[in-house]
Amino acid sequence: MLANLSPVWLIVLGMLLCAVLFFIFRKIYAFLTDLFKPFKKGKKYWCKVIAVSDGDTLTCTRFNLRRSETKLRFAYVDAPESTQTYGKESQRLVKKMVYYKLVRVEITDVDRYGRCVGVIYRFKRNINQELVKRGAAWVYEEYIKNPTQKQKWLALQNQAKKQKKGLWKNSHPVRPSVYRKRNK
Repeated sequence: MLANLSPVWLIVLGMLLCAVLFFIFRKIYAFLTDLFKPFKKGKKYWCKVIAVSDGDTLTCTRFNLRRSETKLRFAYVDAPESTQTYGKESQRLVKKMVYYKLVRVEITDVDRYGRCVGVIYRFKRNINQELVKRGAAWVYEEYIKNPTQKQKWLALQNQAKKQKKGLWKNSHPVRPSVYRKRNK
């Protein structure tokens, strides 16, 4: 059948075939690249928590072919440092809630240290908000751009303060950002 075609038509068919193959290979490459990449801003992932560094940082493994492992920082919260008052308790609470468990992560940003920053969910429960509710972390107001969302987070923090939960049991708790500046 192809033998009956003129050389011009054979060249045109060859070029069309090359264009189709190029398009298919590009799509396959894009799919595989996305599959093997670690976490990206604005995306949601399922992963297993394999380590808890402190009250607002953990390490998890993503369920992809590469088993991407990354450090994640909780968005919108600042937990006490490990050496700070209530730091170990905050870390224990995070371990109790998510350590070696399956979580869904919604990446919101990448911080200056290269860690992904995100909201962590376990069974549709926002773990970041849960930390604030239980008095295990402060609201990191500087990073919440939406005023309505900021009010919601601050209301959770104020409720924990009134009920003297967690770090609010202390008469004068020190913000982790202030604590870090003092101990430099």
